[in-house]
Amino acid sequence: MNTLKLIKKTKLTHDVYELVFDWEEHNVLPGQFITFVLPSWLRRAYSISFQTWRNYEFIVKRLENWRWWSKQLCDIEIWTELPYIWPVWHFVLKNNEDNKLFIWTWTWFAPLYFQFKKALDNWIKSSLYFIFWVRNINDIFYEKELNFLKNKYTNFDFELFLSKEEKDWTSKWYVTEFLNPENIKSFSEFYICWSSVMVECSRKLLEETWVKSDKIYFEKY
Repeated sequence: MNTLKLIKKTKLTHDVYELVFDWEEHNVLPGQFITFVLPSWLRRAYSISFQTWRNYEFIVKRLENWRWWSKQLCDIEIWTELPYIWPVWHFVLKNNEDNKLFIWTWTWFAPLYFQFKKALDNWIKSSLYFIFWVRNINDIFYEKELNFLKNKYTNFDFELFLSKEEKDWTSKWYVTEFLNPENIKSFSEFYICWSSVMVECSRKLLEETWVKSDKIYFEKY
């Protein structure tokens, strides 16, 4: 079985890690995932958050009492090689000039980040707006990277939502509060990565505002 090698591990928050693996260069599509074969031989899929040549980045939330396999992945040592199964899935960005809204929470952001960052690198003409939710300010990660993209590309912007804290520079409560006719009227496509319940909730809100179901693309975990 083919393997990829962990070459860098960065702790982004108290429980979120960025893992960078060295892997022979492939033409993966933004939004696809790899299935890791963990030391316990359990197989678990994680979306690629970005690719630079041979470096493949993943964002993983390390949980103590739920999804215990996340600990196993986050705790592996640098230079460890893990078997994998080839990238799959069809949750990919549409190649057009329609304005796009991206909706994420926590580490479910990975495929969406890869999608819009790659699109911006390729100088897409669409307007891209990205909204995401975490509980507290200490749960925020990649804010520096998002601000860099915002300052570099005039067609990109983002909005942070905190449900347990209030800050002048963030929005209060959940990202679903954003999904009203006034806010979404300028978007033609919608990309959602969240839990099954919240994906369905977001889809329902969008469809109630007359968004066509075939313009809502999603990934459930």
